[in-house]
Amino acid sequence: MRVFGTAAGGIALALAAAVAWGQTDSGKTIRLVVPYPAGGSSDVQARLVAHGLAERLGQPVIVENKPGASSIIGTEFVAKQPADGLTMLLAAPPFVITPYTEQKLPYDVKTEFAPVTLLARAPMVVAVGASYSGKSLADLVAKAKAEPGRVPYGSVGSGGLGHLSTELLARRLGISLLHVPYKGSAPALTDLAGGRIALMLTTQLDLAAQLGAGSVRVLATGAPQRSKFLPDVPTIAELGFGQVDLGYWFSGIVMRAGTRPEALNRLSREMAGIIKRPEVRAKLDVQSVDVVGSTPAEYGAFLNAEHARWAEAVAIAGLKPR
Repeated sequence: MRVFGTAAGGIALALAAAVAWGQTDSGKTIRLVVPYPAGGSSDVQARLVAHGLAERLGQPVIVENKPGASSIIGTEFVAKQPADGLTMLLAAPPFVITPYTEQKLPYDVKTEFAPVTLLARAPMVVAVGASYSGKSLADLVAKAKAEPGRVPYGSVGSGGLGHLSTELLARRLGISLLHVPYKGSAPALTDLAGGRIALMLTTQLDLAAQLGAGSVRVLATGAPQRSKFLPDVPTIAELGFGQVDLGYWFSGIVMRAGTRPEALNRLSREMAGIIKRPEVRAKLDVQSVDVVGSTPAEYGAFLNAEHARWAEAVAIAGLKPR
């Protein structure tokens, strides 16, 4: 399997005499492309990073929103830019899902992009309506085993993060569920709160209003560790179902493959420093995301693991590339 290269690894000696990236590109405008509409969580994170980078680098950093086609439009745009260190892409779950749900992408995410840093991530959680009769994940599993293929779960569409995470969960727990796709999270969450679907896998941010109103409950978190934002909610493993890892919603930065390693390293360091500032971290806490700030090599390993996870999930869901 082709994997993301660790472009930043092992370059210290080879590039010891190289001129610093910040000197050679000083004054040029850096673009951070967000393949989603303005105002969403990814866009907010991108603008926080762009503002901080402009201050730290002393050069303009602008955010360009290029939404559409499950992030394909914006991603293709970046794939066609020169590898000059001046164009970045905000990558979220579709970056590692669409290679398995789309028949032919106009780019190869594994060979045409280089990882820079993982900014933030949020675990998927198992949510039910407050009126749901089951008290625990064990109750939900028991019902699903008693009624195979009849317990409904919601998602915001076939092939999305919620759909694939739930199919992965069902396989790990040895159950079969009924998928009910919605056109957007609002109607899905309304039906979850109203008891018309039994469960939904999503992030805490998506559930904020319903949790505040007490109309939904979270039974478990799908990450290996508890979330600091839901400290009383156990992991699936803690509930006795083994080491089930359902992946994350995440945001990270990638650039064109072939971008100079010193540029990748410099940007990675700067962005890690930015998102760990107390004032920036406070704004990210509002989104219920964990701040990461990884190295390029660490982010590359994370993306490789996500590729393996979602390739398996797409196969489990029986989806054929569109």
